Amino acid sequence: MHTINATTARKEIFSLIDEVNDSADAVVITKGDSEAVLMGADEYRSIMETLHIFSTPANAAHIEASLAAFERGDFDTVEV
Repeated sequence: MHTINATTARKEIFSLIDEVNDSADAVVITKGDSEAVLMGADEYRSIMETLHIFSTPANAAHIEASLAAFERGDFDTVEV
């Protein structure tokens, strides 16, 4: 992640859009004391989905239990 000022971001907006979509990286854009983040929409959706999944205690507990079972080797392999 790198930081640029708003004036530079305005001049380079099209290349910045390509940059954040071609990588999972984000760009911090500053204007005085304010900051904003430019990231690809796919990366944003992924982060929001992860936050949603882990915001429900039952989901988080199920995922943690599944990971613990995997680490213990307590799983079945299925060929598709």
